[in-house]
Amino acid sequence: MTITSRIRPILGYRTLPTTTLLVLIYIIALTSIFVSDQLASIPHQGSKKLKWLNLDLARRDLEHIAARPHPYNSHANDAVRDYIYSRLKDMADGRDYVHIDDDLKSNTSWASPTFSVYFEGTNLLVKIDGTGDSDEAVLFSAHYDSVSTAPGATDDGMGVTTLLQLIEYFASNRTEKTAIFNINNGEEDYLNGAHAFWQHPWSNLTATFINLEGAAAGGRPMLFRSTSLQPIQGYYTAPRTARVRSPHGNVLSSDAFARGVIRSGTDFSVYAGSDRHGPNFENAPVKMEGLDIAFYKGRSRYHTKWDSPSFTNGGELSLWAMIEVARGVGSGLLSQKPRTKESPSRAGVYFDLFKSVMVSFRLKSLLTFNVVALVVGPIVLALLYVLAAVIGAGDTPPPVPPKRPAQQSGHGASASNRPPARTFGSSDGEDDASFWSKLGTRRVLIRIWQHSSFWVALVLTTVVQGLLVWGYVALNPFIIYTHPYLVLLSAFTLAYLTVVLTLKLAFPSSPIKHATISREKEKTTILLHVHFLAWVALLFATILIAKARVGGVYVITAWYIGVWGASVVGILQRFTSGNEPSAKGKRRAPRRSGSGSSSDSDDDRRHGQHHGDERTPLLASSTAASNGHAGKKDGDEGGAIGWWIVQVLLSVPLFLALLGQIALMLLDSMNQTLTDGSSAATVYVATAFLAVFLVLPIAPYSPKLHQGLTYLAIAVFAITTTYLWVVFPFTHDDPFKVFFQQRVKLNPDTVFLHSNTNTTTSLSAPKVTTLLTASPTFLHSVIPYLPSSRGKDLNCTQDLIRSGLLTCEWDSGARLVPSPGGKDPWGWWPGSSSSSTWLKADVTRTSWASAKITIQGRNTRNCRLYFDSPEQSGVKVVRYTVEGGSRGMQPGYPVDQEHGAPEVRLWSRTWDRTFVVDVDWEPTKLGRGDPGEEEDGTLSGKIACEWAEYESGMVDNGSLRGEEKAKIPAFEEVLTFLPEWAAVTKAADGLVEAWVPFSV
Repeated sequence: MTITSRIRPILGYRTLPTTTLLVLIYIIALTSIFVSDQLASIPHQGSKKLKWLNLDLARRDLEHIAARPHPYNSHANDAVRDYIYSRLKDMADGRDYVHIDDDLKSNTSWASPTFSVYFEGTNLLVKIDGTGDSDEAVLFSAHYDSVSTAPGATDDGMGVTTLLQLIEYFASNRTEKTAIFNINNGEEDYLNGAHAFWQHPWSNLTATFINLEGAAAGGRPMLFRSTSLQPIQGYYTAPRTARVRSPHGNVLSSDAFARGVIRSGTDFSVYAGSDRHGPNFENAPVKMEGLDIAFYKGRSRYHTKWDSPSFTNGGELSLWAMIEVARGVGSGLLSQKPRTKESPSRAGVYFDLFKSVMVSFRLKSLLTFNVVALVVGPIVLALLYVLAAVIGAGDTPPPVPPKRPAQQSGHGASASNRPPARTFGSSDGEDDASFWSKLGTRRVLIRIWQHSSFWVALVLTTVVQGLLVWGYVALNPFIIYTHPYLVLLSAFTLAYLTVVLTLKLAFPSSPIKHATISREKEKTTILLHVHFLAWVALLFATILIAKARVGGVYVITAWYIGVWGASVVGILQRFTSGNEPSAKGKRRAPRRSGSGSSSDSDDDRRHGQHHGDERTPLLASSTAASNGHAGKKDGDEGGAIGWWIVQVLLSVPLFLALLGQIALMLLDSMNQTLTDGSSAATVYVATAFLAVFLVLPIAPYSPKLHQGLTYLAIAVFAITTTYLWVVFPFTHDDPFKVFFQQRVKLNPDTVFLHSNTNTTTSLSAPKVTTLLTASPTFLHSVIPYLPSSRGKDLNCTQDLIRSGLLTCEWDSGARLVPSPGGKDPWGWWPGSSSSSTWLKADVTRTSWASAKITIQGRNTRNCRLYFDSPEQSGVKVVRYTVEGGSRGMQPGYPVDQEHGAPEVRLWSRTWDRTFVVDVDWEPTKLGRGDPGEEEDGTLSGKIACEWAEYESGMVDNGSLRGEEKAKIPAFEEVLTFLPEWAAVTKAADGLVEAWVPFSV
């Protein structure tokens, strides 16, 4: 027995070695992805990585900040601000290079296409002077306000706690560049604190920023977005002791934000200027280069009561992960050389490898590489294929002639064995032509089937995956909410079955008689078809890069290069393998015989057949049998041992690792967006797409996979899919999310000072309604849990803000009427007021197309002006100014002059503030009346104020007692009676909105 024959069972292209290698690759790659996704441990006490950091103090800071909900419009917000301010003063004490600005002066007016804002900032800023003469500072930002329905441990208590630790760290370990910290207020009410920062003088010093955010409930913080490649260099330039040990990020999340797939907003867009609009905004330079680092796992608890220190995913490990990333990247940015004015902003591609290293390169480099690969790759393959065909044609033996009965020599020949007599008109040529015609047709059909089998498998897989997606959407659309990995496993096993079984049918383990593709070439044949698919995908990816600057398609490039390399190896193998080897690895020349039976027998042996005669033994010799079995039944490569291993290593591991990490990230970030209104079909289609591409790497080798894997895949698919279709989709840990608001429609007679507001609606008492918004699939199951809804008429309509969600409204009842709380601020106001008085307002027309609107709410610092649409009122608001505020609009955020301002949101840093707003409008042809007549210039809409405090979530506001406390009993009812598998969050800035119509 030769050495080759000994190692062939281990390294030959056989079922067991092929199955073993592929299974090991998948197990190792996927296990590594899951293991590396776990939170890193905290360094031991005394470690250099903890120098100038105090995690015990950080934990206490987080407990103070996230003790209760503290939205901007709450007294708890003031308490949190006071605590942070006291901590900052302690750290700055005795350090003249640490400067604190208690910013109570920065006011700003800005507008988006859908609303306008006047905001009075209460940011806390810190500046740590650098040791060098660089005029570029690095901004660190996080917001200390929370939503009204959550304590805000991850959103954004951990971010603020991290900044407090970094202030102490950089104050003790000064860097050459200046570090500026913006602990801002009002982010949850749409990024107001970041807008206020641009009104501060220190904003002129910053060139780079790091924004810390929480869009979920903990876990590993991820690099959400980057303006360009430049700030990502902070991962590499940090000192060794401060370098990030486990970086995590992917350019796909940045692509999703840029395309509007992710609808959440962070301060990143304000600092980078990516949400600007108006004339020529696209040509404006980027305000700052920077990074967005955020939590993204566990979105079901996001903005609910479960976003608290005790229920954070990872707990203290998550806090340390955020501190480590911010310190490492911040240290790197503070140590970078200043960027010249001429330095262009280069778009980049970035991703982490097993959370051990952050890989980044220019998007333009990826585009160039793709273009070269698209041109050179197919040309090289075509040249090699033609060359292999030419060389192979010279070594091809002559075709096998048709078989004839063997003639026996001697006198003992039987008459039956003699050739039949020739009859008139008979011809051997006709028999030969018939044989070759049948053989040629069979060969052509086999060739067509084998070369089309991959595409048949792909089409079949697509159809079956579509049916699976339909099944999930129809039977249990929210199951991916709690079991995303099982859904992926279900789709993966189904894709495995359709791909592998189809290709096994085309390339069975028992060779097909007259097959034109030898066993060792079958994988290369499939690889060439996979290569074409990868080439088409690469072409599409290149177009996306060139047209839309999408960087997440780097995985397609990696896939194509791996498949191309494996295809090259397969073609090169033909140069060394020659013709089909015999069982002993040697080519046999056809024996000469008068009858040609030897040649025919050799052909039959290649296909596992033998035609016996009277001299054939009843039992074949063991040597022949064993050689025939070892040589051909399992289809080994003969002397070409190891080629298939190189092909597997080129085409499978890298693509599997990159795609596996993307799949994990997408599942963790997408699966719980369904309760926010995302389409279930979109999420399941994306999951099916990932599953198919996770299977594609094994397609070329699928004919050699053990049938035991097929049985296992059938069992796993049947069990997981059945379970997922019947199990209830929500749990206490992953609750169904509903959005709450209560609205109070006021009597105009109790609100307006003057009667010239043209209001016609008059109510004897305020009309109070409760609104719940959620997915219609389960909203009707949740509402009956609330006692106030029973026996009431529900008015359900599609939500205008959150597409895909349903809003149901009903009368709250006398027991659940809210109270604004606070003391009476209207001693100067004519007329009477009581504890049930929500707001006072006055509307005065100052000219033909302008008016002055005065509004004051009780125990609030947030009011709104809603204007009827131009189609309804005939006018559009084009300008507004607030008395005491800054003049003009923030650059890059003007009022839309074409459609006007639909609403103006007013925010004050003081309680019970009286807002005086001057508005100007213009008539529009879209309005009512005859377009040829002059419009009457009537402005109409609603005046409203917001409240966000409720008894179980507020602090004692000084001497407030009894009726002076704010109360929202309808929200308390929701907190008390919701089922354990549901959680409530806010529907708008105010949990209660009191409003009154106006017209002037």
